[in-house]
Amino acid sequence: MRFAIDGRQLNGSMGGVQRYITEILAQLDKIAPPDMFEVVVPADGSCRVSYKNLKVVPYGHFKGLLWEQLDFPRYLKKHGMMGIFMCTVVSMLYPHGIAVVHDVMPAMFPDIAKSMGNVFARNMLLLNYRIAVKKAEYPVTVSENSKRDMARIYGRDEKDIRVIPNAWQHMERVKSDDSWMERFPQVKKGEYYFSLSANRRQKNFKWIYEMARRNPDSLFLMAGTVEEWQDNERIEAPNIIQLGFTSDGETRSLMENCKAFLFPSFYEGFGIPPMEALSCGARIVVADTSCMPEIYGDSAYYVNPFDYDVDLDKLLKSRVAPPSDCLDRFGWDKSAELLLELCKQIEEEKIERDH
Repeated sequence: MRFAIDGRQLNGSMGGVQRYITEILAQLDKIAPPDMFEVVVPADGSCRVSYKNLKVVPYGHFKGLLWEQLDFPRYLKKHGMMGIFMCTVVSMLYPHGIAVVHDVMPAMFPDIAKSMGNVFARNMLLLNYRIAVKKAEYPVTVSENSKRDMARIYGRDEKDIRVIPNAWQHMERVKSDDSWMERFPQVKKGEYYFSLSANRRQKNFKWIYEMARRNPDSLFLMAGTVEEWQDNERIEAPNIIQLGFTSDGETRSLMENCKAFLFPSFYEGFGIPPMEALSCGARIVVADTSCMPEIYGDSAYYVNPFDYDVDLDKLLKSRVAPPSDCLDRFGWDKSAELLLELCKQIEEEKIERDH
């Protein structure tokens, strides 16, 4: 059996989902048997990727979501291939194959989902989640916690859902860049708390605001974007510095030199920024909810994301396990191997059915 990978989002901005497909395909390219995989991308030339073993195929007439909904499934049917959707979005008319759903946040928190765009866009997103989990032959997610949530919400047997997690080794390629300090000369290394995320409501930046308000002598740096379609709370305080977008090199520098990396999100499918911070030598403070204890184990400091009476200095004096206890469990190469194993299993099942 041959597999076609939906590569539309390979040209998107590098968020967590785009990082997942980029890094796993880079590792899959090293171990994939010849002619087993194709990476299908829009034919408009917007996606320029190349591999040694993975064949890149430009195809179709559309771009954006229409390409995913119409052109990609047409290619699958035309060539008799199984689709691999790695970025949550599936073809809702032809959702067959492997579908990676990174989290089910909109279904878990309907009150947050109400702020996600207009009613039509929100309902289409929720429908996509349902179809991906219920209709795909091989649903995949990124943590055991997310798997349990998917099974509970959509009635899919947990045994049907595979886990192929995120990882952190892309940070090894990033060179630290201190140029952000030129823009903020009042900030000294080792004297600030740092957080990184899009300002979405489930990321719980309110907790950081409350920490800043209760600790006026401490400095809190926040990097990331504001999602315009979200109903964001205003996060402003004299000791909060909004950095906006930061490059990978600046982000590494900020992680290397912070007092601690703060990640109080009350729901994540995986939560990759704290793992990136751990790999840079930072101490991490994360919420004790969703997948966080599963992923970070004893290597993190935990807080209740709804409790604002936290003494960070006291918390950080306690002992935690070394970062390696967490980091050694995850690797993009390991995740690529899990995907390849799943595809080989699918091949074997097809051979058995045909005989």
